[in-house]
Amino acid sequence: MPIVLGEKDWARIKKWTNPDKEDPDVVRRREYVNFLTTASQEMTKYWPNSVENVNKRNEEIRLARIQAAEQANTIFYKRYLKNKKEEQEQLMYSARDAMFKSKDAPKLLLSAVIETAIQKERIEQINFMKERRREEAENKRKNDDHIIQQAKDWHDLMALRKKRRFEANKVHQKEILDQAHEVAERSRKEYETELNSQKIDNINARAEMDAIEEFDKQFAERERLRIFNDMKQAREENITRKKEIAALDKMDDRLIEVLNKSRARIERKRKQTELEVQREKLRVLEAISAKLESGDAEREAKEQAILQKAIKQKNDLDDARIAADWRKNQQNRQERLDLRQKFLRDEEQRIHEFNTRRQFEIMNRFKNAELYDEFQENLRREKERKTKEYRADILRLWKERKDREARERAETRYYYGELAEKKLREADNKLLTHATHLIAEAKQHGRPDFALHRTIDKYCKMYRLYPMPPLYEPIAEHMRHYEPRDYSRPDAKYVFPPRPQRTVDDEDEVKHDGVEQNQKESVKVEPKTSTQKKLEKDYKRDGPANGLQRRKSETALSLPPITVVPCKNLTCHCELKP
Repeated sequence: MPIVLGEKDWARIKKWTNPDKEDPDVVRRREYVNFLTTASQEMTKYWPNSVENVNKRNEEIRLARIQAAEQANTIFYKRYLKNKKEEQEQLMYSARDAMFKSKDAPKLLLSAVIETAIQKERIEQINFMKERRREEAENKRKNDDHIIQQAKDWHDLMALRKKRRFEANKVHQKEILDQAHEVAERSRKEYETELNSQKIDNINARAEMDAIEEFDKQFAERERLRIFNDMKQAREENITRKKEIAALDKMDDRLIEVLNKSRARIERKRKQTELEVQREKLRVLEAISAKLESGDAEREAKEQAILQKAIKQKNDLDDARIAADWRKNQQNRQERLDLRQKFLRDEEQRIHEFNTRRQFEIMNRFKNAELYDEFQENLRREKERKTKEYRADILRLWKERKDREARERAETRYYYGELAEKKLREADNKLLTHATHLIAEAKQHGRPDFALHRTIDKYCKMYRLYPMPPLYEPIAEHMRHYEPRDYSRPDAKYVFPPRPQRTVDDEDEVKHDGVEQNQKESVKVEPKTSTQKKLEKDYKRDGPANGLQRRKSETALSLPPITVVPCKNLTCHCELKP
């Protein structure tokens, strides 16, 4: 369809179709928008409440807070690792001390310490019992003097009481006699008054009894008359009731007679009605028979048409069923033919595959025979190679076992020889040093130390720490290289392992577990610096100091290796603490 356009319109359309050229208005609008954006950014650059400055300030606050949290976490983890290390040292020391004191020799020393304490307590008890006996004798003497003085005062008091009681009894006896005369006179007057009152009461009672007897006689007479009247009225009522019953019997007989007559009349009426009904039925049946005889021809024709129609329908159904059976038989026959053809094709394919497989098997038998011969040759070569390798392995293992047995023998000799002697001597030094400290403590507390010396002597004799006595001359000639040494005292250079000192911060709680005697001396407090306190306060104020924030620091925060430090307190019986 042609369109007529002017030159200007056509030029404007061509201008819009040029893809390389932009509209000047669009360019000017974009430059103006960019200018407004730059000017707005320059103007809001230093505003404190602008979105960029607020976000920047919030980001700086967040980073500072994260840094403070990381510093606080670092301080917390360092303190935590330090405390865990000290706790591990304490636990290891307690474990070693418990293992040391669970052996037989430390137990003997503990029994000896208990015995020294018991002996000291026994001495104190003897002194206490002597003092108690002296005090009891002094108290007995004082009590005897006091009892004698009390007995003398009591006898004097009893004599004074007896004299006063005699005088009081005389006065009391006189008062009792006066009161007896007065009571006798008052009793006599009361008896006379009571006697007169009884006489008056007897007269009044006799009069009342006569009145009661008279009332009883009158009441009995009235009751007898009432009973007689009641009996007379009852006899009259009985006669009247008998007459009424006889009249009712006569009435019943008459009613029964009337009833029988009514029944006989009703029966006659019923039989008459039945005869009339039978007659009416016969009349109606005769009328119906006459009417039916007139319509038999028409009814027979109608029934014959219905019968023909039913016969035709039945024949059609039989024909349809026969045709369906024939079609079904044809279909079954065709299916059997198809199945037979398929079976023949499958059997032909099976015979072909059997023949092909049989030929392939025959070819494989010849190939397998060649492969079997090659396989047997490879087996023989492999067996020779393995035999050589097995021989080399047997020789290498024999040399390794010989070297290992030699090394184990050397280690066993070292373990049961030099090392065992060193450990035994170290155990003896530790026990003897512990016993020395126990003896010094017993002397300090004033307890007898005989039991401790006896236990040390028993231990030294048991483990043969005393030097060997002088030998006989024939034996001494063979033992001249032996230098007798005394092991009953600890080495001069041996130092008993001290208890590890624990250092805690000023905010940590010191647990009083009963192991340390002086808690203040064993705890060394390290004060915090002002910078650490400020960082912790800022961290707690700005965010939750839950110890979950952590950054990847240069120094790895890991548990140091466990070092075992023995107990410092020699007399305590430490136990393992979880």
